Amino acid sequence: MHEKWIATEGKEGLRLSMRNAALQEADLHGANLQDADLEGARLSVADLMQANLRRANLRNADFWMADMKDAILQGADLQGANLTDVTNLTQTQIDSAITSDSTVLPAGLRRA
Repeated sequence: MHEKWIATEGKEGLRLSMRNAALQEADLHGANLQDADLEGARLSVADLMQANLRRANLRNADFWMADMKDAILQGADLQGANLTDVTNLTQTQIDSAITSDSTVLPAGLRRA
């Protein structure tokens, strides 16, 4: 249903909403989570490699030790998110997302 929602720009289907979901260690490799609502989700140690998180609501989500290699974060809302010890996250990915002073970034990365 979420794929249909994306394809029709919200006219049909349902937006994926998994607020506060327990997704620790989830295999989301290559998942299309564009525009999904994952506010407060617990994604620690999750495989988010090549996941499409474009424009997703990721406010206050916990990504501790998640693998974000090649994850698409353009326009993703990471305000208040915990990205401590995330692996394979680049400055380019952070620069394309929405962050705030409450976003906790891994060592070596900075807010845009």
